Parts: sequence; structure tokens; C-alpha cells
Amino acid sequence: MLKYILILLLILLAGTDTASTISNLRPGRKYTTLERLNPERLRAVRDDRLRYQNSRKPVTIQMALTDYRAILHAHADDSTHTGGTRPELLAAAKRSGVKIIMLSDHVRPPRDFINDSWRGMRDGVLFIPGAESEGFLIYPQASISSSYRTKSWKTRENFIELVRHKGGNIFLSHVEERLDWPADKLDGLEIYNHHTDYKDETEFVIWLRAGLTNSERLMQIEKLLAEFPAEIFGITQDYLEPIIAKWDRDSQKQRLTGIGANDCHHNQVFTVKVAGPQAIAIEIIGDPPRTLTTEQMPRVAEMIKGRKDGEVIAKLDFDPYELSLNYLTTHILIRGLNENDVRSALKHGQAYVAHDWLCDPTGFAFIIERQGKRIGLMGDEVKFENGLALRLAAPVPGQIKLFRNGQKIEETLSDKLDFSIKEPGIYRAEIWLEIDSEQRPWVYSNAIRVMKKE
Repeated sequence: MLKYILILLLILLAGTDTASTISNLRPGRKYTTLERLNPERLRAVRDDRLRYQNSRKPVTIQMALTDYRAILHAHADDSTHTGGTRPELLAAAKRSGVKIIMLSDHVRPPRDFINDSWRGMRDGVLFIPGAESEGFLIYPQASISSSYRTKSWKTRENFIELVRHKGGNIFLSHVEERLDWPADKLDGLEIYNHHTDYKDETEFVIWLRAGLTNSERLMQIEKLLAEFPAEIFGITQDYLEPIIAKWDRDSQKQRLTGIGANDCHHNQVFTVKVAGPQAIAIEIIGDPPRTLTTEQMPRVAEMIKGRKDGEVIAKLDFDPYELSLNYLTTHILIRGLNENDVRSALKHGQAYVAHDWLCDPTGFAFIIERQGKRIGLMGDEVKFENGLALRLAAPVPGQIKLFRNGQKIEETLSDKLDFSIKEPGIYRAEIWLEIDSEQRPWVYSNAIRVMKKE
């Protein structure tokens, strides 16, 4: 979330109180982000989340595979603006029930992001090393550090070939910046990125800026974080339409696995300290402290009254790893917990993305049958013929939306769906949950490809 931090710093330095409002609410929204921050709203969200979680029932469709929670796009010990460590990430994964972490280091030669990282099982969690580089999440099978030293690739296509050599994985990252990039030869793309979802939150950033120099607001933020940590983390959740539309378009040309990107760094930690008799310092991971005086911000005087130089006034931790890992997960469907099976499933599309913080989706199933017999699941490709049907099942009822070639063709409020296939196409599904009278996206399936007979 480095760009988000930099935006905040610019606003802090500008000293403006002009708020820009959200002009166009995203699909399903009823409230702006600031309205979602109202304690009444946060409490309602928590109550609805608990209601869904407590009403979960076993899914009727058995997939014959194990549903493993995986985290992609995770940073630890990899840059000055990353606040967390790999041991902290491991501890959070164990508390969260996450079994797979695919790291995405910022490339820092001469450090080798493959050989100098974690790989394999650690205390029950499988780690796969990788990097965020050249606009992609990359997970090569072996070190490519020598190629970085010499910049051996001349084109984007050369880089993709380098990463995919002998089965490496590569996904388009931060798709909002690359909507026109071709997706051929890729394994997939991020259909949701938490950092991306923050980029239009100017109003919230200004509200937070005001809170860092206002004793009453600061106490309010601390109280809300203590009482509603997950709900605060999820206040900006949206459906990223342009990215989903690209996924749908490009999926008609090739298999393209949709993955979730946590983009976690544990770096959204704001420490406010006394900095002498007339100032405070605001410390943000990865950047020098910013000093604000009573002359610049008169209310700073209230904050430092009776306090000693260097004393911590407040510390706001918005993104501990555990919150991020519980917020969004790529669920990978495999037989065994090993790197080869994980890589194969991600190439094949044998996975779905979910906002686990709303409700645990484990067990979600999306399959295709012929004459009542299962012949495939997410990621599979079958030939069109008579008697084909799609079946979906989930642990709780939600607004199920079925898409063909990116167009919604069926919608129902239920925990299951049965749909007879009348024509070829790329079929995928979403489930949305009603949370505090808003519709929020919960589950995104990968596609089942029903192709014409040649």
C-alpha cells in the first residue's frame, strides 16, 4: 500500500481540509466509506457477519478435493516500507487457518527472492517464494537473479517466458494500471487487490488526516479499531468492475485464473508522538517522521499538553497480518498440500476467490454434470452437448449470479443453483451477501469452459 501512504503524506503536508466525496458509488453500495465508519454501521456489519457465520451448513456437493486457504501477493522482510516479518506472517497464518502463502517480494538485488526466501513447509504452512516485478506476480521454479543483473529480457514476452520456464507461474498484478495489457501466455490475473480498492478513498484519507491532529478524533479512531478491527479493515470493500470486465473479456480467449491479492505489508501503522514543546511527529513505516507544529495545526496544543517529549500519544495499526489474511483468500482445490499441486491448480483455474471476513466460504462448489454425473469443476473445459448442467452450492444463502461470457444470465437468492446449459460459453459465478442493507461481493468462482465441438 505504498502509494496509499504517499497520498496520505501529501495530504498531511498540504494541510487542506477540503474533502472530495465519492461521486459514484460502486455496485451494491448504499453508504460512502465515511458513512460505513459510523459506529452504528460498523456494529450492524459485525452482527450480520456473525449471523452468516453462525448459520453455516455443510455443502451438499462434495468436490473430492481439499479446500486450502491461500494468500497471494504477500510482503514480509522485503523492503523499507514493509513493516512485517516472515515469522509474523507465519504466526498470523496459523491463527487464521491459512495453509499456503505465496510471497511477492520487492526485487532488491543482490538479494535473491527465491534462494534467500522461505520455501516449503514451515510449521504446517506451505511457503512458495516469488516477487512483484515488471507489472506481474511471478513465481519462477528456480532463481532468475542472474537475469535481473544482466536484464537479459528485451520484451515483456521475453520476461513472461523466463518466469514460466519449467512450470513457473505468472499473474498480471495491479490490473487497474494495466487494463490494456494482453493476458495471453499468463496463468491469470488479480481480480481483486486490496491496495487497488483504496485508491479512490480520498475522502477517508482526509478524514484520517484530520484525526491524527485532533485529540477527540484520535480517541474515536482508537476506540473503533479496538471494537471493530475487521469491520474497519473492510470499510473500503468494493466490486472492481473494470478489472472483472477485463477478466471476462480475456477469459474468452484462453483459460485465465482469477486470484485474490491481499497486498499485505503490515505497514499501515501510524504513530503519533510528542516532538518538543510545540509539535507532534507522525511516524509511518518506510518514511521519515513528519512534524506538525501548533502554528500549523492549533489543535496540536491540546494533544501535547501535560506530556513529555517523545511520549507516544497514539498508535493506530490498521493492517496487522491477521486482519489481512482473514479479509481475502484464494481458495485452492487440491489433493495434497505441496508446491507442485498448488502450481498446477493455479494454472488450471482450480480455485475461487472469497472475502472470508464476511463468512467462511470453505466448501463452496461449482461443478458441471452430464446426465446427473459430475464431469468437471472450476477450471475445467468440456465439449458442449445435450444434457449438460451447472450446479453450485454454498455454506449460506446469498445472491447467486451466473455469468456466461461476462454477461449475467441467471440470478437467485439461495445457497444452491442448478442450471441447464443450452449453448457453449465461459461460465462463472459470484455470490453476494447482504451486509447492513448493502450488497457485498463474497465469492468469485473461476470459470468452467464449455466449448464447441470441432
